Amino acid sequence: MKLLNKIVFCLFAMLILPFSSALGQTNTATTNLSLGISEVSLLQSSASMISLQLNQQSAGLSIETSKSDSTARLKASSVITSTTRNLSAKVTSGTIPSGTILKLSALTPNASFVGSPGTISAPVTLDNIDRTIVSNIATCYTGTGASDGYPLKFTFALDSNTSNYANLRATTGTSITVTLTLSPTN
Repeated sequence: MKLLNKIVFCLFAMLILPFSSALGQTNTATTNLSLGISEVSLLQSSASMISLQLNQQSAGLSIETSKSDSTARLKASSVITSTTRNLSAKVTSGTIPSGTILKLSALTPNASFVGSPGTISAPVTLDNIDRTIVSNIATCYTGTGASDGYPLKFTFALDSNTSNYANLRATTGTSITVTLTLSPTN
């Protein structure tokens, strides 16, 4: 009987002890992480100097009423927290010649654009006050290729008020700087 008790005890110990020691061990661990995404608001213009010159058409006629150029591309990267952004433009250096106006509009970006491009506004007449050209831009990026980004269409034109025609003066190379800003929607 003692031998049988010893055998039963040994079998019991061999079966139960591994489980009891496993119960005291842990086979999981935890790691705490802090995840985040930086807010991003970046712009880059691909334009070099854009030249817009209104020329004479023929004797007895007005000079050309307008010239446009849409070769400039504005590349953008935006990651918002919650408030969308507006893209605005204003003249920050130089003076637009008397009797003329300078208009700007953003055009629809190409298929490389990813995210929310916002709402493109009608062309705005530029001066020294920020004018919105694209509103409600959310998280997006335009791409970096030569044809990526928002195409910017600049139009140099005669003032539609013909009484200002007398204010025109011949000029060449009047330098204007237009500053574009990506800022939170108010």
